[in-house]
Amino acid sequence: MLNVYRASAGSGKTFQLTKDYIHLLFRNQGENLHRHILAVTFTNKATEEMKSRILKELFALAQGQPSNYRKSLMEEYGRNEAEVNLKAKQILVSLLYDYSSFAVSTIDSFFQQVIRSFAREMGINGAYNLEMENDAVLSQAVDNLFFNLSKNENKLLLDWLISFAEESMEQNGKWNLKNDIINFGAEIFKENYQYRAEEIGKKLHNRDFLGKYIGKLKKIKTDFEEEVKKLAQDGIRIMTDFELSHDDFSYKETKLFDKLISGNVAAPNSRFRKYADDVENCTNKSTPNWVKNKVNSAYISGLGKCFEKINEIFQEPFIRYNSVDIVLKHIYKLGILSDLAVEINQLTAEQNTFLISDTNLLLNRIIDNSDTPYVYEKIGNKLQHFMIDEFQDTSVLQWKNFLPLVRNSLAENNFNMVVGDVKQSIYRWRNSDWKLLDEQIFKDFTPQQIRQEPLNVNWRSDRNIVKFNNNFFSQSAQLLQQQLNANIQEYLPADKYPFVSELSNKIQHAYTDTEQKVSEKAGAGHVCIQFIPNDEKNWQEESLNRLPIMLENFQDRGYKASDIAILVREKKDAALVIQSLMNYKNSPSAKEGYCYDILGNEGLLIGKASSVRFIVGLLKLFVSPSDDIQLTIVSLEYALNKLGKTKNEALRDIAALKENTENKFSHLFDCEEEKALQAIRHYSLFDRVEQIISLFNIGEWENQAPFVQAFQDLVYNFTAKGFSDISDFLSWWDEAGCNKFVAMPADQEAIHIMTIHKAKGLDFPVVILPLCDWALEGNIHKTNVLWCETNVPPFSELPLLPISYNQYLRQSIFTQNYFDEQMHLYIDNLNLAYVAFTRPKNELVCMAPAPDEKNEEKNEEKKKKSTSETVKNVSSLLWQFVQTQQSTIGENSSMRKDDENKIYEWGEATYAPQKEIISSTKSEKFVQYPSCNSAQKLQIRHQGTQYLIEEKDLSDSQLNYGIIMHEILRKITNQADQDKVLLEFVSSGQISEAEKITVEKGLEKFWSLPQAKEWFNGEGRILNETTILSPENRLHRPDRVIIQEAKATVIDYKFGQKESKYHLAQVKEYMDLIAQMGYQTKGYVCYAELGKVVEVFQN
Repeated sequence: MLNVYRASAGSGKTFQLTKDYIHLLFRNQGENLHRHILAVTFTNKATEEMKSRILKELFALAQGQPSNYRKSLMEEYGRNEAEVNLKAKQILVSLLYDYSSFAVSTIDSFFQQVIRSFAREMGINGAYNLEMENDAVLSQAVDNLFFNLSKNENKLLLDWLISFAEESMEQNGKWNLKNDIINFGAEIFKENYQYRAEEIGKKLHNRDFLGKYIGKLKKIKTDFEEEVKKLAQDGIRIMTDFELSHDDFSYKETKLFDKLISGNVAAPNSRFRKYADDVENCTNKSTPNWVKNKVNSAYISGLGKCFEKINEIFQEPFIRYNSVDIVLKHIYKLGILSDLAVEINQLTAEQNTFLISDTNLLLNRIIDNSDTPYVYEKIGNKLQHFMIDEFQDTSVLQWKNFLPLVRNSLAENNFNMVVGDVKQSIYRWRNSDWKLLDEQIFKDFTPQQIRQEPLNVNWRSDRNIVKFNNNFFSQSAQLLQQQLNANIQEYLPADKYPFVSELSNKIQHAYTDTEQKVSEKAGAGHVCIQFIPNDEKNWQEESLNRLPIMLENFQDRGYKASDIAILVREKKDAALVIQSLMNYKNSPSAKEGYCYDILGNEGLLIGKASSVRFIVGLLKLFVSPSDDIQLTIVSLEYALNKLGKTKNEALRDIAALKENTENKFSHLFDCEEEKALQAIRHYSLFDRVEQIISLFNIGEWENQAPFVQAFQDLVYNFTAKGFSDISDFLSWWDEAGCNKFVAMPADQEAIHIMTIHKAKGLDFPVVILPLCDWALEGNIHKTNVLWCETNVPPFSELPLLPISYNQYLRQSIFTQNYFDEQMHLYIDNLNLAYVAFTRPKNELVCMAPAPDEKNEEKNEEKKKKSTSETVKNVSSLLWQFVQTQQSTIGENSSMRKDDENKIYEWGEATYAPQKEIISSTKSEKFVQYPSCNSAQKLQIRHQGTQYLIEEKDLSDSQLNYGIIMHEILRKITNQADQDKVLLEFVSSGQISEAEKITVEKGLEKFWSLPQAKEWFNGEGRILNETTILSPENRLHRPDRVIIQEAKATVIDYKFGQKESKYHLAQVKEYMDLIAQMGYQTKGYVCYAELGKVVEVFQN
């Protein structure tokens, strides 16, 4: 059974995950049951939290402490309290002794385990370096792209880059070509592009194809312009023949002829279109009869037909015409991406690097919709239950890769579960797709295989916050759905376009489970929405001015600074808030005894630390000794931190220094320090940094130890990837490294500030949104690229086209893409509001711009007449909500209105709940960072095995045992080779002496099979694990194929304890492929542990 939990915010998702996991451990008989369960989530933090929660609950059960899980365990398994406690203790001991098999991991980590374990089968080097961040590789690829521009074959690429730069100048008024390409180059890692990248690359690297493609599109454009110009000229000619002018026609709409003749391709308006319906529409009541007669004669003589043809050509042909400009505008970007992808592939191949972003696509190509992908075969023998957290954040490729495992598990009647919430899907830019949870999962499985269960009690927020969110998001989803439907209907009739009906309920369907119940333990809670006038001064400035007083007020009511979180849409907004609060803190207005300190969720910038500025400055002086700026930075930090001088004293000493003509690091250094620095010039990067830290005792500088450790970690990670050149490191540091953060302890007494994305999964007693006004269609200043497919020729000759999201798409062949993206943007930004508004426990405060009162009446009239968008941002949604609310939200919760100041509240201001003091223990302050001489370090030789997933003995791991047995049999030609091969495995450290005994016992079982000796008698041509490439470009690797003249015998070994029909299907697939090569085939599945051989027959 697959349990699908729809878990709204604060509904106990982690509780349910823990419950299901513990119940699975109780359900089955035997030991080490955790080895058969895989739970995946999307962040390392969530992984650790889930592991900790499971262990904590098992410990509470084992110790007989209060637990919310004991009762359900007793009821489901018919055990008394003592039996449940004893079983929990046994499970906990088993889990702790075998902790490495406690399979709770991120989804990326699991897929990486699969790839590393089967790297050889996949045809990749298993010793690759995993690159978690794409930015550094992308930056280097862009550099290589520029470096190769001088080559003759890159002339077209140069033209594309020039066009790209011109567009950047046109849009932004400025440009940084490298940064612009890097920003757009990130599209390479989007799944929508990756899936068709190879096909696109093949076409675009045929320069003749691209020229012909562009030529076909331009012909559509010129043909259309010539046709409308000819029709307009015909219209003017007929009017001239009958001595008619534009003044003779109602509203003078025939002026359109002049525009079209001049090359201004403007679509006819509704008045012009009516001319073709009836000649009477061409004139009005005041038109003299003699003019009407001339108009009527002209109309009959061809003018009416002219009107009709112009109307017709501005239907489907005009849509194709518009589409040409839309495609041509960005066609060069596709070329740039294609060339950039080639550079990235070359770069990763040279550096033996594997990008984390390539994981999903690589696995997907190998699986290739197979029910029995060979990379999962052995894993499927081990893992029986799958639990996926945050399912709304799963990408399409990730789910396709997981699907065979879940299907196999369900086929064996095992328990599986997914949990998620469409309303909290805010990572679409990272390939997540909420439709998997909302729709796709119900298509992938039958209703009998799925059990839905909503978690609809909010255990986090107080009553008024829950009620406010229930009402606000129900109304907002309905409003946005109506607005989307009106937008679509203005351009597309539902009867002609089937997809219109598909979009007509998407938003409301995503928000069907909005309504939450209030926990019995919930308090009253308080919601305050403040609308700030936006007339005399910027509303944002006024909002930031109100913020410090608001923070003081909350602290007066007993809330600590660490209880308060300020949430913003973007990082630049966070910078505004931080700067404003820092200015207030240093002003006379700041009050003693109040905390105004701010702590970002990511921590503090490493690059801003004085210790790191000093170390980086010295590294730069090693490369450029005459760099006066770095010399000044190094001298200043040395004087302040090592010599203990004041800032004025340090600046005075630096100003007095003579010109650095001796290439010294600093005249402030003593002779020993200078000599030591000269001595380490030829040290490696890591050792040089280590020596600098030791030489200047930087780890003991005040409050610098955490930054020094974080910096040293960055250096180590950089060198571990195979880079050791200081210049490369400094380039990386200036581009990316300087923006890294050092994490701060969670118990730091300061106000939290973070983006809404960072706040997901967290909660706080008080949440303030001071800048609650983000657009519902995203940032209009950023290009939103859509990857569009079309079946309209000749546009369809390219499998994928990059199109900018804008209103011009509404009259193009990409209309469906436009409205589909509009729907997604509405949900994306409504979801952001949902995540933000559901973080608080006790207090929610939103500050937003008030609507312009002068234009309110005009706007209301426009709404009545027009079907175009009326709600453009979150503040508009809030305003619509407070205007339509009744006087009460709930039984004990009245909404108070202050229309004069535009402040709306639900509930009374709260006071901080009294908290039980559990412990007074404080985290130990990290004040020193020890360093040592690199020559004194213990040198350790690591023996790696590229295919073991689990770090445990073979006797404890069915998976490792199976992999080793396969590997050994691959190297054995006949039985006599056994001892020699086993000796090699022991000598190389791949198995121990103890494990050798286990392997020998397994081989003894294998040789006891009657067919085994025949397969290993050395006769015929032996192909061990040789790859077969199918016509569909899929890789197949049977364990052993024996060729004897025109006959081929296929053998596949299985070392698990279960038989499966999929094993037979797999061998049959091998046989079919070999039969296509002209061989007569036999096939066998050898279950060595079961002492059984099953022959496979072809149909």
